[in-house]
Amino acid sequence: MKTRNSITSLVALSLMLGMSACKKKDKGTKDPGTTTQQEKQAEAKAMAEAKEDFDKALATYDEAAKDGSISGGECDKTAGAFERVYKEHGDRMKIAYFNAATIREACGETDKAKKMYEELAGGKEPFHLALNNLGVLAWNRGDTKKAMEYFEKSVAADKKLAFAARNNLAAGLRNRYTDADKPDKKVFEEAELQIQNVLAVDTSNQAAYENLARLYYDRGRLADPSYLLLSNLVVTQAITVLKESGKESADLYNLAGLLRMQEDNQIEALKAFKRATKVEPKHTDANLNIAFISIRFRDYATAETSLDIALKDPAQSKNVEALLAMGVAKRGLKKYDEAADYYGRASKLAPKDPRPYYNLGILQHEHISATKDDVKEQEKVFKVAKDQYKKFVDLAAGDKQWAELVDDAKGRMVIIDDAIVAFRKAEEMAAKAKELEELEKKQAEEERQRLLELEKQALEAEQSGGGGGDAAAEGGE
Repeated sequence: MKTRNSITSLVALSLMLGMSACKKKDKGTKDPGTTTQQEKQAEAKAMAEAKEDFDKALATYDEAAKDGSISGGECDKTAGAFERVYKEHGDRMKIAYFNAATIREACGETDKAKKMYEELAGGKEPFHLALNNLGVLAWNRGDTKKAMEYFEKSVAADKKLAFAARNNLAAGLRNRYTDADKPDKKVFEEAELQIQNVLAVDTSNQAAYENLARLYYDRGRLADPSYLLLSNLVVTQAITVLKESGKESADLYNLAGLLRMQEDNQIEALKAFKRATKVEPKHTDANLNIAFISIRFRDYATAETSLDIALKDPAQSKNVEALLAMGVAKRGLKKYDEAADYYGRASKLAPKDPRPYYNLGILQHEHISATKDDVKEQEKVFKVAKDQYKKFVDLAAGDKQWAELVDDAKGRMVIIDDAIVAFRKAEEMAAKAKELEELEKKQAEEERQRLLELEKQALEAEQSGGGGGDAAAEGGE
């Protein structure tokens, strides 16, 4: 079963203004303790004007995003609106420039967005949201070390409000914890602390709940089963808290399903995974989990549909388990060519994994051969199946986890050899039967010709004798 990582950017533009906090003072500004009433009023007026311009830019964005996406000329229009707010109001509107950068990134202008984030992340007072998103960009290109550095810098830049960075830092630490040969308790505790710091300030932070439940789930399955109970408590509490604010989390429902799988309750697990896909139809892990359970229930149509969704996620392009599962689903639906294609893709991705070859052997031996009426065609298919079984045995030999299947494959190879021998004997018997049939036909034809000749001779003799009598009679007259 799968559970996905959660490294996220902030793109909820309407919420960002409330999260921004400008600490930089204009030149000549006195210490906050000595700020005059007139200066306070001037700052309040400036902020009000800045907010008004920000709201106008936000309205431009909302109008463009009505259809659910922004593209083409809308990118320049909406990003430009926020850029103008920043140009007009300076550092007190860093959030506007950040929003412009997130729009550029969403529109595929990653290099431009990265440069804008770097501008915001520089200086004496780096903008924590920009540091977080630089971390996300680094994570997405595979530079996890750099990503973690950015997340740490984001937290340091604003210890109170760097929720996204803390969550991302926790997710990265969780990966480090789960990927280690021996899970490190200190890494677990550090991840837990980051999440708890978020929840201490924002008691309904969805990402924090998801991260904490997932962290406890992983601790439970890897080291201490008691943490599975804690994970379940967090999931239950989080679902309740989110419902009160009209929200639902596909990640939490997916985790609920994983917890039911730990209890070997596949029916309830399947319900939870399906609930996750109702919240988020393209949720990769929930769809994978639905597919794996559906295959066990021989519900190949559901498995095929769910895997088709999951495999559209670029991150799953090299998921051998998913490719093999799709092969099984296609085979169950009698789409044999497609099944062979998925097994082939799996074997190319993991040349040392023996399973694709075993599955290809089963496909040829038990399924494709049944579609052949001609014995010679069946024999060809059997030989292909035997070659696949042999590849499986060669790769899997000596590995205890495949010992049972190796014995099965060897047995199937013997069965195929016996079948081919039977084919040969059947061919010989068929040939002999044909010879006998031809001999019988020949003998029957010869006998028919002999009888026809005898009949002809008798007829000729009869005709010859009858003609002489008539002549005598005439002579007598």
